[in-house]
Amino acid sequence: MNEAEYIERAIHALKQVPPKSLLIIELANRFTKNGELDYDGLTAAQPEVNTAIAEAKMYGAHTLVAVDTLKRVEAIPADVGP
Repeated sequence: MNEAEYIERAIHALKQVPPKSLLIIELANRFTKNGELDYDGLTAAQPEVNTAIAEAKMYGAHTLVAVDTLKRVEAIPADVGP
């Protein structure tokens, strides 16, 4: 496979990635009152917090792999085009 085909496959794969709503963001919004975190609420939801942390770590690790992969792809010169 040549470089242009590789880039096309990478673009196609990225377009297939569905939007992601991370639980950690939802929890931060749910347990914030008057601009302050509700530590008692977070403590009561500790199993959900642990799941959210694991999810965010996994998502972040996969994102770093994707970024590293894309950084290795050399740019196609403008005169060649896709």
